[in-house]
Amino acid sequence: MKVVILHFLDVQSKDKGPLLKALSDAASHAGHQVDVVDGTRSTDNLRLTPYEYVVVVSPSYGFLKGRVHPRVAEVLSSCGTLTGKKGAAFVTKSLFSAPSANHVLMQAMEREGMVVNDFNVLENIQQAAAAGSRLG
Repeated sequence: MKVVILHFLDVQSKDKGPLLKALSDAASHAGHQVDVVDGTRSTDNLRLTPYEYVVVVSPSYGFLKGRVHPRVAEVLSSCGTLTGKKGAAFVTKSLFSAPSANHVLMQAMEREGMVVNDFNVLENIQQAAAAGSRLG
């Protein structure tokens, strides 16, 4: 299956880069063709239409009220038709806002017509690897 991991993480961070790599590697080992796309860079020519499965990974912001990266909704709305595509929503761990940020991320994906069949808060590399192995 052709999978895209659209992330909004700072991969230079000592904990976010390995987390994203574990997610990608586990999905590849499960037999998927994986492309990793940075949503914080220029996404003018980005089209997600050729992919069968779309994974969105965002950091969670806020202390109590969850928020995701501000570009998530903008990028999802501008990257082609996503209606009916299956996907997964993952946010990285924060103090208390991660579960509500995950809900916000799922709503943004569902607004574009996607079917979110997996979601989780990624706290460590082991959780990221487990999530990557069950994509699809």
